[in-house]
Amino acid sequence: MLKAIVILTVMLAGNPAHSACDSTTCIPLGNDLSMKICVEYQAVQYEFKLNYIQDSSGLFWKMDVSTFKQIQSGAGSCIHVENDLAIKMCCVNYFDYNYSFILNYMPYPQDPTGLYWKMDAATFVATPGDPLFAFQWHLFNTGQTAFSQSAGTPGEDLRMTQAIVDKLSGLGVIVAVLDTGLEIAHEDLSGNVIPNGSYNYVNQTTDPTSTAMNGDHGTSVAGIIAAMSMNGKGGRGVAPRASLKGFNVLEAQTSLAYIESMGGHPRSKDVDIFNMSYGESSTGYIGLSPSDIERYKSTSKLRGGKGGIYVKSAGNGFDYINIGTEEVPNYYICAKQSYGRSDLTCQNAAADEQKSRPEVITVGAFNAAGVKSSYSTAGSALWISAPGGEYGKDSPAIITTDQSGCDKGYSRTNLPNPNNSFETGDPTYNPNCNYTSTMNGTSSAAPNTSGAIALLLQTNPNLNRRDVKHILAKTARKIDPNSPGSKVTVNIDGVDYEASQGWITNAAGYNFHNWYGFGAVNVDAAVAMAKTYQAGTTLPELQDRTYGSAFATPVVIPDNNASGVLSTLDVPEDLTIENLFVQLTIEHPNTAEIGIEITSPQGTRSILLNIRSAVKTGLNKVNGVVLGSNAFYGEKSKGTWTLKVLDSVKESTGALKLFKLRILGY
Repeated sequence: MLKAIVILTVMLAGNPAHSACDSTTCIPLGNDLSMKICVEYQAVQYEFKLNYIQDSSGLFWKMDVSTFKQIQSGAGSCIHVENDLAIKMCCVNYFDYNYSFILNYMPYPQDPTGLYWKMDAATFVATPGDPLFAFQWHLFNTGQTAFSQSAGTPGEDLRMTQAIVDKLSGLGVIVAVLDTGLEIAHEDLSGNVIPNGSYNYVNQTTDPTSTAMNGDHGTSVAGIIAAMSMNGKGGRGVAPRASLKGFNVLEAQTSLAYIESMGGHPRSKDVDIFNMSYGESSTGYIGLSPSDIERYKSTSKLRGGKGGIYVKSAGNGFDYINIGTEEVPNYYICAKQSYGRSDLTCQNAAADEQKSRPEVITVGAFNAAGVKSSYSTAGSALWISAPGGEYGKDSPAIITTDQSGCDKGYSRTNLPNPNNSFETGDPTYNPNCNYTSTMNGTSSAAPNTSGAIALLLQTNPNLNRRDVKHILAKTARKIDPNSPGSKVTVNIDGVDYEASQGWITNAAGYNFHNWYGFGAVNVDAAVAMAKTYQAGTTLPELQDRTYGSAFATPVVIPDNNASGVLSTLDVPEDLTIENLFVQLTIEHPNTAEIGIEITSPQGTRSILLNIRSAVKTGLNKVNGVVLGSNAFYGEKSKGTWTLKVLDSVKESTGALKLFKLRILGY
């Protein structure tokens, strides 16, 4: 039922010529999608009711033969039917919108004696509609190709059919796009952009519209969050009436720009959700400065003390990272190192301290087939995953807004080697090149999550950021349940070592995966939970505890040894864990050889840093580096925790010098 309602509510696809019909009377569609119609066949008029039949192969209606009767009506008032019994529905009204389509008469194998008609989806027209919604698999995956060469898997999306039917839109929620820019006059964004609410940190104006010619990342991100709906243009965002602000921090690249745009200036203090679809590539650990940490701590005052919500992309470094620039790339490919592996994540999300911050929701990406996007960075710091797609050539990417006009943007007429015809100004769907079908990356997964959170805040504005994270974790969908590619065993000096686990279930019953966090965002389930959620009181006051210290004598890490070195910590307090951080110092000439994992008193094992990664340096800070894991969410803290550090390559040795455990819980 919901599948059909979603299509009838927002889809506009096919040839508008089919909208012509022989009646001007609009037929009302019932809540159960039934309709009462009258047809004229061979100069005789008949009236009957069509009942909607749910079927995965299409949209079917069955005649209720008990309602069939011959009538006498005025000439031209019934739908004329030819010998093929096809019914041209000229106007069907549902949820204040009008639709037209053709119903083709055909046998129904499950009921050979019944009379059935199937909608010809190619003839469907909605007014005003969103012409590209039919291709936006991330919102409603019916197996579309989205202009690529292969189809997705039905159902592998945000699971938001009920939200669309209920017309949830993110109204009243403000989302800031911290990025390269935001085209504030774009035809599918302008109605949601707060006038004078954005800021350009390059020219100090309130217009962050990019001057780039080859695409504006921020404009495409904004469209995923809040492209307008039912305006006859483009597609729609996850939260099509959320309000937008744009801050071009990636163009400015100054500390002041980041501070001001993250809630540290009046222009950003009213923001609810901060979308951060960017990251840093490095062959070393990426830490935060003391001022960065204080900046995050201060954000608890935003939203009237409920805390700003920061949504961060996990990264696109599963296979390689670019340690050069966009103009002059320099790719570090882990698999090409002498000890490299192609089945382990090269970049690790936990090796970037920002992605482990308790204020941040770190998001991985999955594709239209419902498995990890090929590029999506893995790590124990992930909280959730959302649609990111692939590249739009062999398989679907994300359809969203692009810079306006065919002279610039990701889609443009002079584009060399386009991934598909949509990108060069498809005359039917993208004649003005205002949209792109090749947006991807965890840069797409993050705004899909930001849009989903906007719907939660519209549903329950009292949710604080801990509530939001809890609801996302509690309702996440266990995507790619078998995920065979994620279970990786590496032989280290004759001993098999499990270097990547796949799905685990912790002692509190939460599923967790270093590829997906708690799983895929499930909008409808999250909204249902938010409706009755007791905001601010369900989760008790948070306690912050740290245990452990530096070692009097460094502990040697055996070279090329799967057993590694173990260190234990006894935690006396029985807190329910909300966030867990391992703080450690390791001296080693090449920490890419190192693997780090921790096991809870209940036996849950979390790999914090996988072996054979790109993290070659930076773990030797005197006061330790922070590696976060969300795998212990909901578990109890009391008991003995075991840290394991191992060296996976016969090359050089190192030592563990500090081990601390920080637990946020209640």
